Amino acid sequence: MISIVLATHNGEKTLPRLFDALLGIHLPPAGIEIIAVDNGSTDRSMDVLRRYANRLPLTLLREPRRGKNRALNAALPHVRGELVALTDDDVMPEPDWLVAYTACAAAHPDRDLFGGVILPCWDSPPPSWLFDVVPIGATFGLTPATLQSGPVDPGMIWGGNMMVRRRIFDAGLRFDETIGPSEGQYMMGSETEFNTRAVAAGHATWFCREAQVRHIIRDYQLEPGWLTRRGFRVGRNKCYRDYLPLGGRSAERWGFGSQNYPRWMLRKQWECRLRSLWARWRGDPIEAVRLRWDAEFHAGYIRQAQYLATLRNRSRQST
Repeated sequence: MISIVLATHNGEKTLPRLFDALLGIHLPPAGIEIIAVDNGSTDRSMDVLRRYANRLPLTLLREPRRGKNRALNAALPHVRGELVALTDDDVMPEPDWLVAYTACAAAHPDRDLFGGVILPCWDSPPPSWLFDVVPIGATFGLTPATLQSGPVDPGMIWGGNMMVRRRIFDAGLRFDETIGPSEGQYMMGSETEFNTRAVAAGHATWFCREAQVRHIIRDYQLEPGWLTRRGFRVGRNKCYRDYLPLGGRSAERWGFGSQNYPRWMLRKQWECRLRSLWARWRGDPIEAVRLRWDAEFHAGYIRQAQYLATLRNRSRQST
């Protein structure tokens, strides 16, 4: 059996598209179960989930404490499948999604972490300038088109489309509840952080190009304000991924001093902010968005570096 696990917070508008897609997938021989966790939604997400409860093998849970990783961890004790497929509430799996994953798992019994392709599903055609202004993959969580089946860096297996052998969870690994989408903060990359720890514990990865889903990209996600806020989150995640392999010794190893980031980043942030204002003043809004995204990326990196430095200093003071 494959267990499909997902968390939702105010996913009322996209959940029907996800579950309609799940109704149309080709089932693996061992069958499926779906565990959906409502994570403190204030809309009608739970009503949407209940509408599908008699059409799919669906278990509904609630985790009122905000935090996607809290919700995922709450689901894990209920998992019965040997394979656990993770996805999001704004994703539509392709019909062969689980069949492809099942074949990959059978062909590579020594692999415990599997990633698949995340393609875009645009609610409206994206403006042509978008592809020149922001990094599409990082901004919208889309996998690179050049990524082929085979061993893969754990940082390239993303939460919208990944599968884990249950034995990883049985060994005690859980998602870090201090990162990921949560109330008051949102640092991307919570699943990649989990993957990195799993690989450090001896578990191997595989990328399965045949396992594909589509990420629903809504119209508001093409607005400049949303794009630039996303740049901040991408920057925080990049800092965390740079920091993680060093085992908490980033400042010493990088030689960046007490704040964990190179000083040129601070200069770059403010340079991009000023150039963005200048571009807007001279009537070039597209260039203004590009520069603001870069500024927010560096701001996010610096914010996360400062946060990690604070944690490190607290740890030193307590020992």
